[in-house]
Amino acid sequence: MKSEFTNQLITGIQSVPIIYIPHFHYSFVDEVLMEILGSRPGKSSPLGLGRDSIMEFDISRGIVDFYTKEEEKDLSAYSKLSTFITCIVDYGHYFEKEKEKIFLFKDFTEAMQDSKMLSLLKLFASKYENGCYDDLVTIIIVSPEPVSMLPESIQKFLTIVDILPPNVDEIKSVLLKAVGEKCLQDDAKARRYVDDMVRTLQGLQMYEVKQTLRTVLSLTNGRLTGRAIEFALEEKKRIVKKSGIIEIVDTDIKFDDVGGLKRLQDDLQLKSRIFSNLGDAAKYNVPIPKGILIIGMPGCGKSMIAQATANKFGVSLLRLDVSRLMGKYVGESEANLRFALATAEAAHPCVLWIDEIEKAFAGTNNSGGNNDMLVMRMMGHFLTWMQERKTPVYIVATANDVMRPEFMRKGRFDEVYFVDFPDKTERAEILRKKIAKRYVSQKDSIFDFSGIEDWSAVVEPMEGEYGGFSGSEIECVLNMVVEEKFSCYLASKEKSNDASFKPEKIKVTREDFSRAIGKIKSSVMSNQKSEKGGEKTSIERIREMQKVYKFINAKG
Repeated sequence: MKSEFTNQLITGIQSVPIIYIPHFHYSFVDEVLMEILGSRPGKSSPLGLGRDSIMEFDISRGIVDFYTKEEEKDLSAYSKLSTFITCIVDYGHYFEKEKEKIFLFKDFTEAMQDSKMLSLLKLFASKYENGCYDDLVTIIIVSPEPVSMLPESIQKFLTIVDILPPNVDEIKSVLLKAVGEKCLQDDAKARRYVDDMVRTLQGLQMYEVKQTLRTVLSLTNGRLTGRAIEFALEEKKRIVKKSGIIEIVDTDIKFDDVGGLKRLQDDLQLKSRIFSNLGDAAKYNVPIPKGILIIGMPGCGKSMIAQATANKFGVSLLRLDVSRLMGKYVGESEANLRFALATAEAAHPCVLWIDEIEKAFAGTNNSGGNNDMLVMRMMGHFLTWMQERKTPVYIVATANDVMRPEFMRKGRFDEVYFVDFPDKTERAEILRKKIAKRYVSQKDSIFDFSGIEDWSAVVEPMEGEYGGFSGSEIECVLNMVVEEKFSCYLASKEKSNDASFKPEKIKVTREDFSRAIGKIKSSVMSNQKSEKGGEKTSIERIREMQKVYKFINAKG
């Protein structure tokens, strides 16, 4: 990460007038610039620059010494921002051509909203292109705001240099320094946790890595333990959550908890074997699995599959909130998408769950409108990233409605699956699994389902115009039955008025389910039909789409 950023910064200084670094880690930028300037002991500048080649401007204090951050009082005449930039534009009149080359600004975004500042910066860029300055004369702006927050008129004059998250070797180096290599040599248990801690910290920026390690090690008395890994994961969740776009999801869902969808589960079992042996896969030129798109009926297990996949693969589950991608500024939505994908890629290996992906790549399917142009740009960036990325980030994208034809074309993902409403056998399996997990396996459960022998008969009425009840609707029926029975339990308890009351098992019958089914049957999704001549429902649109594309049925 550092070497790549350094090389990009060196290239930028050699070839462009204005560099914009959208980041908050100012000390890291200073550190890299010191190396470029040859200010480290025993190091020479790769650009032949001297220690005095840089001038830093502090928005609140004026010109400051780059190394000490103290005010340059002898340059107070130039401490006004507009005056200082005018001096840079008229470079030869105010600065020594063989000395000052790099002009560094921090927290400069607000100032760039001023029309005079914009004019001066654009004039500087124009004069640079006309050969008025030495090639190394460069303005560097460091600010945490994304470039999309800047006026559109200045964006095309800027060259963006991003600071990427540190790689595995860099994180490991920081970890060994924080813990102490001597301590690890004396502690065999701690050595076993090194790789786990490095994997946990992947995806964070260097500043966040160091901050997390300081926090974690202060809680474990400087020792690397299993508890330290847990603390680090919690800290990482808090940091990632700040983005508002990506979150780390804890899940205990397994494939055994998912009813039906056998073909999809079998295919993912195979992918998990490849994902769990990436070293051998690379050795024998086996392609890294890219991911899947699951399109189908709402509430039918798509989200559970995403969670179970991460569990099976044994990696972190990252969820992308597509509703947060859309920004109000030009370019902000694309910047949010780039940030989200970069976060996921840096946190590899992982499963990236994009729920309701159709909301991000919807559009109107016509040729006009800014919304369509935005969707096409975002979709193009996402599909290019999927095609070109080399890191093991497995995508599980789910959609509850039709999407653009370009996006659903086979080859974009490893495969596209269609999830339909469950049939009678699958409905019985879903209901039994939910009861087994929530009640049968619980020692203190007061509910007794043993009297129901034929579950197929119980779920047979769970049928609508277009198919059976969805998994979430089956759960709703179960909840209604349990709530009614629990009410009976409370009535018995109140009636007994006995502090030592011990309830008998409450028997649940087929009739209990029949009553609950009757209450919601008319409103379930498989009964949603459009009015004659009216707009089709999402259920009808999905069914028509499947007739055209004939995606693989997740049931098999």
